[in-house]
Formats: sequence, structure tokens, C-alpha cells
Amino acid sequence: MKNTESIQGKITYDKLFWLFMAGSVTGVLIEGLFCLILRGEWESHVVTVVGPFNALYGAGAMLFFSVAALLKNKNIILKAAVIAVIATVLELLCGILLADGLGMRAWDYRDAFFNYRGMICLSFSLGWGVAGLVFCLLFNKIDCILCKLHGKVMHIICIVLSVLMAINLCITAVCIVHWSERHYHTAPDTKLGRTVDEMTPDDWMQHRFIEWSFIDETN
Repeated sequence: MKNTESIQGKITYDKLFWLFMAGSVTGVLIEGLFCLILRGEWESHVVTVVGPFNALYGAGAMLFFSVAALLKNKNIILKAAVIAVIATVLELLCGILLADGLGMRAWDYRDAFFNYRGMICLSFSLGWGVAGLVFCLLFNKIDCILCKLHGKVMHIICIVLSVLMAINLCITAVCIVHWSERHYHTAPDTKLGRTVDEMTPDDWMQHRFIEWSFIDETN
């Protein structure tokens, strides 16, 4: 394995990819445990059609690391505040994309204090800040682990898995769009579209994307 001192504290593609993968899986596990403790049952909040991945948490992990690295010489409270703001904006943009683009919700904060369109709320924004604070405190240890994944072999593995994950995310996006179109009575006009509908029927998608709902059913 090559010397890793040259990449310590720096943002590299490999680091961001491993963070994305780890964050995607860890987020699903944490939410599952949270539901198990509060509701007495496990819920798998995945956001891909294949594998135990939640891409939003993966994006969050990359965000946390990037902010911590770019602002490494700044006050830790400032770093946590920046993370909270950017994470809230990201959550809002994803919520707008789902609601205005597909007529769907993947989460609903309408009952929460100080919320906007049920997409973001004060408590979750503060939660992002606390999570960001913890991440910044652990930044050096996390970066040390990521540096150990540096090297030619690990880079090849990273590239191969990146391609597979990109395919997974693209297929997921197609399936979600078709799910929305079916609900809003837009029939597929291609053989591929009809095949997607047959392979991912509504009941399968609802079981897979457990908290997702359609706006016309929840307003």
C-alpha cells in the first residue's frame, strides 16, 4: 500500500465513495434500530431497488466530510452550522423534486414545529447540526480509516463498485418515475416501460419504499 500521508485531510474520489457506501448502509441501520426501539418493529428505509442503501444518507456522509475537510482550520461550531444549513437545503431540494416533479413524499414533517411544506423542520435541522458536530469531532479518525483504503487495488474495487452503484441508482430512478406515472394514470408507451411496470408493481414498490406516499392521498 502506498504512503497515505499525501492524502490525509484531503478530499478524494475514493474517500467520498467509501463514505457514500458506509453512510448509505449505516443510515438504514440507524433508522431501523430507531423504529425498533420506538415502535417495536424493524423498518428498512432503503432508497434503492437493489441492496440495503439509502442514497440520501450516503450524500450526507460525503457532505459532512467535505465541509469538515474544507473548513478544517475553522471553529467546530461554525463547521457544524454550515453542515446543518447545507443538509437542510439538500433535504429541501430533494423534497421539492419528489413533490413537484413526481407528486410524492418520502418523509413528512407537517406535524413538526416550524416546518416548511413538511419537507424540512427546525428539529431535523438541529439534528443535522448535532450529527455534523459529532462527525467533525471524529474527523481525524474517520480520515485515518479512509486513508487505509488507499491504493491501486482498492481504487479498482472502488471504480467497479461505483459503476454498479450508478446502475443501481439509474434503475431505481426509472422505477420510481414509472411508479409515479402509474399512480397518476400515465401508461408506458414503450416495451421497456411495460417491462419495468411488470417487474416493479405498486405493491412491491410500496413494500420496498416503506414510508413513501403520493401527495394526492395525503393532503
